[in-house]
Amino acid sequence: MSEALPKTCDDPRERVLRAAERAFVASGFHGARMAQIAKEAKMSPGHIYHYFESKEQIIAEMIRAHYEEKKVTVERYREAGDQVVDMMIDNLKDSVAAKTDPFWSTLMLEIAAEATRNPEVASSIRNMDAELKGRVISYLQDSVRKDNLESRLEIFVALMQGIGMRNILNPSLDKEAVTLILRDVIEVLFRQKD
Repeated sequence: MSEALPKTCDDPRERVLRAAERAFVASGFHGARMAQIAKEAKMSPGHIYHYFESKEQIIAEMIRAHYEEKKVTVERYREAGDQVVDMMIDNLKDSVAAKTDPFWSTLMLEIAAEATRNPEVASSIRNMDAELKGRVISYLQDSVRKDNLESRLEIFVALMQGIGMRNILNPSLDKEAVTLILRDVIEVLFRQKD
């Protein structure tokens, strides 16, 4: 999984967003130029400006699109009812594979770095994160231990996000072993009593 959509996308806005992702991974948000994005999208820079006013608007729309994708994933937790933790465990192999995809790991690091420089991006990401976290907590409420649930969820998310960075630094990361250990971590975080 190196891109959210196939390289051949009929929607020009989506084509620009996918091209921008590739340019941002290759050169960073600040290093990527509209000409590079245009070349990746196989469009003229003028054609891109027909859909997006600026590179900043492309960044904002890309972040919003990723948020919408995560929202769909989180909604599966709601549908799981009191089996949310079982679902988390059942999906661990896919989650670890997604988090360790070098393309996505690099893009997520670039987004996080941009949030440290750009207050609008930081605010947007924080608001989206708070909404997603609130949803997950509400879906977990009835099926897990409730003490410090928000903090335990933060630890779990930090572990999952950190696996992507560790895989960049250690490409030979044993994903199967990590997945097995994470199963135990989920049990400790969400089911086991002290």
